[in-house]
Amino acid sequence: MNRNFAWDELTISAENSFTTRRIAEELCADLYIARDNEGAFCVLIQHSEDLRKLFLKHKVDLRAIHLDYRHLETGKSTFTLLLKLKDDQLLDYFDQFIWFVLQGLKHCKNEKDLVGGVLAKLKIWKKFLSSSREGKLTEEQIRGLLAEMYLLDQLFELFPQEYEKILHGWYGPQRLQHDFLYKDLAIEVKSVSSTDKRHIRISSLSQLDSTVSRLLLSVYAVIRSPENIKEKFNLNTLSQRIMAKLGFHERDIFERKLIECNYIPDSFYDDYNYIIRPINNYEVKDGFPRLDSSLIPLGILNVTYDLDLNIIDSYKHESFFTDVGDAL
Repeated sequence: MNRNFAWDELTISAENSFTTRRIAEELCADLYIARDNEGAFCVLIQHSEDLRKLFLKHKVDLRAIHLDYRHLETGKSTFTLLLKLKDDQLLDYFDQFIWFVLQGLKHCKNEKDLVGGVLAKLKIWKKFLSSSREGKLTEEQIRGLLAEMYLLDQLFELFPQEYEKILHGWYGPQRLQHDFLYKDLAIEVKSVSSTDKRHIRISSLSQLDSTVSRLLLSVYAVIRSPENIKEKFNLNTLSQRIMAKLGFHERDIFERKLIECNYIPDSFYDDYNYIIRPINNYEVKDGFPRLDSSLIPLGILNVTYDLDLNIIDSYKHESFFTDVGDAL
């Protein structure tokens, strides 16, 4: 895995000191990657304002990272938030996480917001480590997340004043009944691995069964891209494209949603590039072919089936984005 920071350049320091390298010089506090006299890798966030109360209020208990807050007298009063990695085997993840954190802090205008932002994102990382077994999404999961994010990006382009509403209505990461929900309108997003593939997998009875007034089905082809194609996406590039459109508050919501999908930016995903093409949008209404949960015999717990896209052509929904906009 390619790392974002020069950890290999850090030597083990003398006792009670750190070997350091400055990073992210554009931020409003002094940040360093570091190594202590025990050989542990660290991040130091130095600042002039005493933020111990903030640290104690938002301190996170992490098995992988030791957190400390120190007051140093170095000619001028300096305070330091210390993140010390306990297990060197997690250095690749730690490196990616620090990069991920810094992307969301570029617009912090004061030290308090920056330190608070780091502590908030540590809570996100704790959730990521506890929910991710191997730390990487499968290719099927990558395609599904790309399809949802592509629709999210389309909605941002069409409704630039509604970023927060659009994000709050994205429920795919929580794996609830539907991927998007706006007032009385729900959206289920499906991806296929080829434009020639004419069926989609319905993985539960609830996916095409809704308690809201209207249910729309949006289908995308997410196809592995040849090397020479310019118009391609991977999770890293699409998440960065979306992030660049958002304000500070919206970015925080988006980052939390990504973590709930068990994704943080990682060079691992640079090799998983795709062409994304909308296939069609449909409305699931009377007559639409689907299994009705009320007709499933008692005792059957899980049902998975394939839906033929050729059969549902008459349910194509041309006013998809107009209707979504009306529901925001």
